[in-house]
Amino acid sequence: MNLTGKKVIVTGGAGFIGSHLCRCLLEQEANVLVIDNLFMGKRELLPDGVMFERMDICLKEVAKVIRDFKPEIVIHLAAIHYIPYCNSNPEKTFEVNVMGTRNLLEACSNAEWFLFASSAAVYPPVSGPLTEDMYGPIDIYGKTKLIGEDLVRLYRKNNAIIARIFNVYGPNDTNPHVIPEIISQVKRGRRKIEIGNLSPKRDYIHVNDVCEAILALLKHEKSGVYNIGTGKEHSVKDIVDLVSEILQKKLQVVQVKERIRKVERMHLLADINRIQNETGWKPKIELKEGLKVLIEYAK
Repeated sequence: MNLTGKKVIVTGGAGFIGSHLCRCLLEQEANVLVIDNLFMGKRELLPDGVMFERMDICLKEVAKVIRDFKPEIVIHLAAIHYIPYCNSNPEKTFEVNVMGTRNLLEACSNAEWFLFASSAAVYPPVSGPLTEDMYGPIDIYGKTKLIGEDLVRLYRKNNAIIARIFNVYGPNDTNPHVIPEIISQVKRGRRKIEIGNLSPKRDYIHVNDVCEAILALLKHEKSGVYNIGTGKEHSVKDIVDLVSEILQKKLQVVQVKERIRKVERMHLLADINRIQNETGWKPKIELKEGLKVLIEYAK
């Protein structure tokens, strides 16, 4: 699929991944409309050239916005996904991630393609690479994303992409995830980094690689479920050590009980064979390189 001139709606487009993706879509000469209620997104993150509608995807009025724009592609990124918030606010999380997704699917039935940003949180807490035929969420967020996937399958019999995105990092993260939190503490001059559990390993992927993966899936018109990760996992301690190495100064770690999650998975690693084999996409940015650029950006 050639994206030039395509009318694309990006929900949650003023957020972390969304704002980067909008830039990529503009580079492809797509016509982009962002729908975002700015709960976590920031209007100033949006590049010049995108259209913007401040609206909650749970509202019925979203149908008129979509009907008037007549999108050929809908990329649904809008969600509540910071897990501590989800655990503390399960009703709101369900409303947005499930009911909002259903509302959107009903409103955009005429769109040629629908891409749903799911999550590695739908997977079971096991070690080893996770393939797309596995599932078994252990928290509210993962449950809502799995229900969202089922809704996509229900409403879209074809031309639907489910992208299970692993742990994304990069500039302008709008949630206090572990990497921006570590860098924020370093930026404030701290030598003692307050952190939770150091042991959990995650598949950290740079936001630029995520955007390229989404574009590859759209360009190759690949329906189905696809992991977006790197196929490599690193612990929180690895992140601290890499930041220390980049800064050339030893960082001490203080484990704070309040930062340790009650329910924690120790491994999260993507098997990316499917997306690589079907689109040719592969991640380009190594973790150390991405962290170095992010630290420079944060200065």
